[in-house]
Amino acid sequence: MRQTGRYVLAAGLLAGGLLWLAATNRILSVQAAEPDVALLSGTGMISGTVEAPKPFQAAKVYVMNTDKNILYMVYTSGGKFRAINLLPGRFEVTVRKQGFTSDPKAIELKAGSHETTSLTMRESAGASPYPPGRQREQVRLVSYNELYPAGPGKEVLERTCIQCHGPNFLASRQWNEQQWNSALDMMTSKDPMRGTMITPDLMSPAERPTVVSYLVKNFGPDNTPRGLKVDAEFPVDEAALANAMYVEYYLPLDPTLDKDNRQRRTQEMSFDKDGNVWYTDRSIPNRVGRVNPRTGEIKDYVLPDPKADPHGITTTPDGHVWWAETAGFSLGRIDPKTGEMTRYAMDSSGQAKGRGNTPDADSKGNVYYTAISGSLIGKWDVKTGKTKVWPTPTADAGAYGMSVDRNDKVWFAEFRKCKVAMFDPATEKFTEYTSPSAPCTIRRPGHDGSGNAWYGVYSKGMLGKIDPKTGKVSEWKLPMPNSSPYDAVGDPSGNIWVSDGGQGGTMIKFDPRTEKFTYYPTPQLTDMPKVRITKEGAIWFAPRSSSRAAASVLYPDVTKMKTLAAVEY
Repeated sequence: MRQTGRYVLAAGLLAGGLLWLAATNRILSVQAAEPDVALLSGTGMISGTVEAPKPFQAAKVYVMNTDKNILYMVYTSGGKFRAINLLPGRFEVTVRKQGFTSDPKAIELKAGSHETTSLTMRESAGASPYPPGRQREQVRLVSYNELYPAGPGKEVLERTCIQCHGPNFLASRQWNEQQWNSALDMMTSKDPMRGTMITPDLMSPAERPTVVSYLVKNFGPDNTPRGLKVDAEFPVDEAALANAMYVEYYLPLDPTLDKDNRQRRTQEMSFDKDGNVWYTDRSIPNRVGRVNPRTGEIKDYVLPDPKADPHGITTTPDGHVWWAETAGFSLGRIDPKTGEMTRYAMDSSGQAKGRGNTPDADSKGNVYYTAISGSLIGKWDVKTGKTKVWPTPTADAGAYGMSVDRNDKVWFAEFRKCKVAMFDPATEKFTEYTSPSAPCTIRRPGHDGSGNAWYGVYSKGMLGKIDPKTGKVSEWKLPMPNSSPYDAVGDPSGNIWVSDGGQGGTMIKFDPRTEKFTYYPTPQLTDMPKVRITKEGAIWFAPRSSSRAAASVLYPDVTKMKTLAAVEY
């Protein structure tokens, strides 16, 4: 019996050892597939595998926190995915790829935990890379000629609305005749406070009824949302995308709006000194709001004039948040500590009129801004509290996006004249740089850490660089067709990030040292008017034309995150 017991004990130890070895191998296997990552405090991780009947690359995995209304989106690499630094809660996980769809998986995630799952894609002809439930309806991607069929009015729209806003702007609307007429009233208005955006030479009074009929027929209430389909898919680099992650903090629906149209419209983002992200909301009533990225908490502030139409937004070193109003030619300011709002006329003399667009602050706390109609730039002086304006050196240039560089030089786009201008506050002198792609439209300039200015040629799909030391202007053609680059800004590593809504929405990283472009397709069908970059290289933007209003951020490498706070670079 004693000998038999030894055999039993030995067998038990052997079996236990084998089980331990097997368990250890499983742990090692998991660690090999999921290298250890340092999660931020209070966050968790979801990872897994994706299978499909055909080979695929860089499928989008949507990890939706349904408790906090926050979307995390990552890409597959070798059929695997990993989403880290997730705020805890209940999640719905789906995966999408052009021509494929999948069923959702439910996961509950606690702080500090790591949950795994597996997803299976199935073929679905015409399936969109954008998931159902993220849009009012499933977006249908079609060719340009199907999106804009031949007919009276098309040519006029191409030289007006499409030239200015890109091909996806009209397609996201479902307006009736009254709504389209109201939009055209606004764009053709002769009100000097707003300015005429569509002049009679671009659309004559006789052409307008034909244009409205075309819009109602093709983009009326009975039409489903559509987007431009590009024959070539985005070029994807799975190695680059493996650690990338988008996060979208969705704004709550507005219960005061029509039950079928409670979505809002974010325009631009800016960071305050506490690491919060502020946005302008152009839905009525107009608001500015604040997102705390560390918790997902959102707070809104309705503007004193609920129809002032806030466009750009910036913050000053003292912590105040500023925005430019397109209606009323005013600057707005809020003190985040008290919520108190103040409005300033953009021209203290009362002589100038126009339509405000983009503000940006210098290191001293002065606030500069543009007025696209009236073609002015202006300054609110922190010492006097007064404002002063200067006309652009080229008449009717359409002063648009603005960026103040590290030397407090003021750069802005002359939208209508295919130029970028620099204003030196010390001398009050302008220097203009004409794009080699002229004639064209340019939306916004940005700058890099070396003092160069960068811009996108919106109407020609080009990326441009200005060396202010030599005056040299260089341009590169973006690889994808139908590109509409809006903004271009440098990050701490020397890369340039371009927001491009022309093919449905993508951030593009351009490395000036290798001249290589890397694409990061966005979670939603959208454009992104303004880019803000943090000290850690996170790229924040507003998905302006999307069906879900949000404050959005791209982490090019989420494993390098040290904080969820947004600190200005």
